[in-house]
Amino acid sequence: MSRLAASRIMHVGRGLNQPTAFGKRMERLSNRVWGEVVFPTDSKSMKVVKVMSAQPYETNEQLSPKYYPNLPMFHYLTKMLRFHGLFFDDHVVFRQVQDELKILRGKVVRPPIGQGKRAQLRGKK
Repeated sequence: MSRLAASRIMHVGRGLNQPTAFGKRMERLSNRVWGEVVFPTDSKSMKVVKVMSAQPYETNEQLSPKYYPNLPMFHYLTKMLRFHGLFFDDHVVFRQVQDELKILRGKVVRPPIGQGKRAQLRGKK
């Protein structure tokens, strides 16, 4: 009896991986049930399937907008701390010195939009 049972167990999945019509249909049905690609495809299509089946970036905690700090608020806070002398930023001091040197040379530091060099050249014509 045990010999018969062992042989039945061996023959249960025999048709699934065979290149028969039944095996192919069962493989497709299995893929459909488990949410996999139904028909065999090439690697480029599989890459598209992988990308589209991944979780959206918005659901990832580290890529969501809540993860990043409120930059305008931090900019304003550092500006106020710098104004009161509680925060020292070397780069901002360097830019201020460079702007002062430009003004001493008679240059315009940051002209308003539409009043730069190209606009002045266009106005001379």
